[in-house]
Amino acid sequence: MTNTRVKLAIVSNVIAPYRASQHLRIARELGEKVELWSLVLFEHDWQPWQREFPPEIRPVVFGKGEVLQSKHLHPLRQWLKMGEVIRFLQDKQIDMVITTGANDLGLLRLIRWCSKNCIPNFLFGDSNVLGDKADGIRGYLKQLFVGYAVKHVTGLLPCGVRGKQFFERYGGAHKPVFFLPHEPNYDRIFSISIDQCLAVQAKYGLQSDRNYFIYSGRLVSVKGVDTLIAAFIRIALDRPDWDLLVVGGGELEAELKARVPANLKNRIVWTGFVSDQEELFALYHSAEVFVLPSRFEPWAVVVCEAAAAGLAILTSEMVGAGTELCREGYNGAVFPAGDVNNLSDKLLWVTEDDERLAELQCNTLQALDDWRRRGDPVQGVRLAMSEVGLLECPKPVEPNPPTPLERSLESCTYKSV
Repeated sequence: MTNTRVKLAIVSNVIAPYRASQHLRIARELGEKVELWSLVLFEHDWQPWQREFPPEIRPVVFGKGEVLQSKHLHPLRQWLKMGEVIRFLQDKQIDMVITTGANDLGLLRLIRWCSKNCIPNFLFGDSNVLGDKADGIRGYLKQLFVGYAVKHVTGLLPCGVRGKQFFERYGGAHKPVFFLPHEPNYDRIFSISIDQCLAVQAKYGLQSDRNYFIYSGRLVSVKGVDTLIAAFIRIALDRPDWDLLVVGGGELEAELKARVPANLKNRIVWTGFVSDQEELFALYHSAEVFVLPSRFEPWAVVVCEAAAAGLAILTSEMVGAGTELCREGYNGAVFPAGDVNNLSDKLLWVTEDDERLAELQCNTLQALDDWRRRGDPVQGVRLAMSEVGLLECPKPVEPNPPTPLERSLESCTYKSV
């Protein structure tokens, strides 16, 4: 039988677990009409994730043995590597390309080649306009690279509104724009069992009679965990039934632990880096309120993960995903990055009334469902391919898998009894 499917290649530096999940959805949901190829420029990420590339996404690695670090981003190496990618695209007769990023000469070479050969090419980026503050020579080079890329691609695929605004700053106001957000494997988060939660609670010493704020991410300066620690210390005596769960590791772990006074050390649980996704998702389900105090986040898929677990959400104003998934007073609150006083007030507000907390949690699932209808990545790919005549114009999307809107507070968080 002749293969008449449209051939789509997504070119990425690496494929993190959430990106593999996204590619898997594209392969499965568009598989009758689209043949997906996932082209990876580096074999290893700097994050030690436990992962295997699903064969359904047709992974092809061009940077065998290479780790995504600055020492491997040599311009000549990236230029030559992209030549290998271009030859692959020619051999496979790829119909459309999604290019991830435009921050090196290799990616610009790919964009230029697609433009010259009339291959539809959409530029994905998880940028956030609020963090676009480069100036001097760095700002000039950024304008040069990003401006060239935006000018020569067919259309743009930001994660959300803040990304759309970023591309508009570099000449993308009149380009076709469709959302292609990072997202976790929602089905795995929705499907976490009580037994899985009880197992992680036992492993990390979480208590059934305690409530938990949860942070998930690296322990580095940009994440603002120092702000969260300081805010928790301020409200700890006013909220004696609430503890803090810090999920992640990093260079500041020892320094952050040293900030905690002796009388509160037993009220902060430090898990270290959690590489097992099922365990991470079970930890979300074992908490009540998610807090992301980052000084800057281009997107932050952890917000999507926390929302899928039905948590009330507090994020700094600098979080890209917070713009889509944290609605002030509806399912959480937004605070200025680095503002300990404001975050302290928000921690007190979100915990002062059990009925309101339950409402905030259930509203989070509604906010997530709304976002998944507006920002479904598979729908973004459909719309992009429709824009260039490779697929028919799609109907409005229904979230897949469905968001479990019927869940109550009791079923949103799993505690031992």
